[in-house]
Amino acid sequence: MFERLRKISISKLSDENRALVERLIKYKAKDAEKLNEENETFLKKRSDKVRRDLEEAARESRRSSSPISLPPERSDRGSLSDICGAAAKMTGFYSDSLPSSVHLKFEAHDGEVNAVRWSPIERLVATGGADRKVKLWDVGKTVLEPRGALVGSNAGVNSVDFDSTGSMILGTSNDFASRVWTVADQRLRKK
Repeated sequence: MFERLRKISISKLSDENRALVERLIKYKAKDAEKLNEENETFLKKRSDKVRRDLEEAARESRRSSSPISLPPERSDRGSLSDICGAAAKMTGFYSDSLPSSVHLKFEAHDGEVNAVRWSPIERLVATGGADRKVKLWDVGKTVLEPRGALVGSNAGVNSVDFDSTGSMILGTSNDFASRVWTVADQRLRKK
């Protein structure tokens, strides 16, 4: 008899346990649905914000392409023509726009490209990347030829720049150092 009561008790406890587990699973499923809805709402808001920001940037880009003129001449400080000569009568344009198409695409580095800079005198482009190299590229109309790889950086290159003559190039990197190479012989000159 005692054994029979024990089996009934175990059976009731098992049923109660099963019911509690099922309720817990339902609550967890509801929590998961709610969390998914919150995530979807967050992602939608974020993508809407990015879309609005891009649209605003495109509008600003169109607005900034309008001509700008130099200020009018003022007689109390002398005329701009006297100061700047013929340049004062010229009208300049300030323009920036979002690219509409890709003109040339290539694999420049093993990993990320962190910096790109045009040479001031040639069709030469320098790129700096996470692979710790500064690479030089000769860019023709549709042809791209590698001109060399400048090595010596101990970390990823963050920024590159040419000097005014295009004969030297400066690279800065994540190892808190700046390095200077000569373009002609591609040798490290200063660290």
